Amino acid sequence: MLMRLGRWLRLLGLDVANPKESSDCELMRQARDESRTIITRDKRLFWACLGAGIKCVLIRSSKISDQLMEMSTMGVVLQLDPKRCTLCNSLLLEVASNSSRMWQCPACKKLYWQGGHWEKMERMLESIRSCKERDATQYS
Repeated sequence: MLMRLGRWLRLLGLDVANPKESSDCELMRQARDESRTIITRDKRLFWACLGAGIKCVLIRSSKISDQLMEMSTMGVVLQLDPKRCTLCNSLLLEVASNSSRMWQCPACKKLYWQGGHWEKMERMLESIRSCKERDATQYS
């Protein structure tokens, strides 16, 4: 449901597991076993987690920029910090490069680098941070 948000959170340096199973009970069991917080748009799952004492965040928006804004209000720092593979969550290794910083996933071999797409992601995060700051000053 929130796989795109999960990939973005990994780009921000967070350890984000993909669910092993799709049933609510299995998701809750995985979260409890791994001491994780469930991030969902499913209100029923959110309330079930609260009732079971499992940490859970209810995301209200379907738009990725708004989802990131919601996560930032919970303390997630909106700064690119590639530590984890966006596909498999393995820790990235920095690799030698002549032009820009590069990382590679030792598990799935995916390469990451600071190219034009990096600048686009930075602009998006800066836009979200600016909106958050503007909102904070507007209501203070």
